[in-house]
Amino acid sequence: MENKKKFSFNYDLSNLPTYNSYGSDMLIKSILGLTLPKYSTIRPNLKGTTEKVGFVTNDVVLQDLSCGFDPTGDTVQNLVTIDLCNKKVNQQLCPYDLYDTYLSQSLSNANFQESVPFEEVILTDISNRIANQVEKQLWNNTVASGGTYGSACFDGVGALITSGNGATQISYSASTASNGLDVFTAIYESIPSNVLHRDDLVIYTSYANYRGLVSSMRNSSYVNLFTMDSAGAAQGEEWSLILPGTNVRVIPTVGLDGVSAYYAGPASYYMVGMNSEIMTVKSMYDPFEDIVKIQAHVTYGIGVFDVASFAICK
Repeated sequence: MENKKKFSFNYDLSNLPTYNSYGSDMLIKSILGLTLPKYSTIRPNLKGTTEKVGFVTNDVVLQDLSCGFDPTGDTVQNLVTIDLCNKKVNQQLCPYDLYDTYLSQSLSNANFQESVPFEEVILTDISNRIANQVEKQLWNNTVASGGTYGSACFDGVGALITSGNGATQISYSASTASNGLDVFTAIYESIPSNVLHRDDLVIYTSYANYRGLVSSMRNSSYVNLFTMDSAGAAQGEEWSLILPGTNVRVIPTVGLDGVSAYYAGPASYYMVGMNSEIMTVKSMYDPFEDIVKIQAHVTYGIGVFDVASFAICK
């Protein structure tokens, strides 16, 4: 009987079991590490293709003291619809193709190569690339056209936060070294006043526009960039900065690269849905085809609460 050993996440070159599930941690961490999910409200266990997420808001009325009970104000039950994509990735590897790219000591001594060298690196890269596509879909998907990657299962942020749905809209201007501060200041001034007191206000933008803002701040005589460096960016933390004199964080995302738009509003009003129970990366060796097969399952989607609390520039 074959002695099967569970693969550990290191450079262990032992044979893969006939079937091995690596669990959800790798893929879930990749998704949660994305820019939009990192700052959003996460709904981790949504099932199917559509979920209704409830929110309660209260209209509180302060009354003068008096005897009796005179009820005033209202409690409103709000629903946010989160449509979901259920996707998979199928890939296969022929270990013999690696003879020309890996040193022989990285391959097993057996005649049959049931594993591939540095498998953790391969699976991590697959998880990260899935996550990168998810970030772009969360921003750019449309039910009508399918968006960038042909996933017509939900509308992304660009289709949800529109002036037609209640958002405040101003005209778009690209951020450059000469006008970056002015562009982002105009966006800040367009944020609805009912949410200006919140501590989770963000402006999402492309890296090109973010770079223009940083250059503009560097050129400004009254902005000291040295006081804003967290020193964390060099260690892989998300790049961002607080717009001077405001409580608004400016955050670049790959989801808006090449997109002429800015989105400003409460970060927690973005509702990112996922099904953590089925998000797995699996690997198996098929002895009949003599290949290693890799499969990943992922469920994701987005909804937005109170679009009227957002400003867009596009």
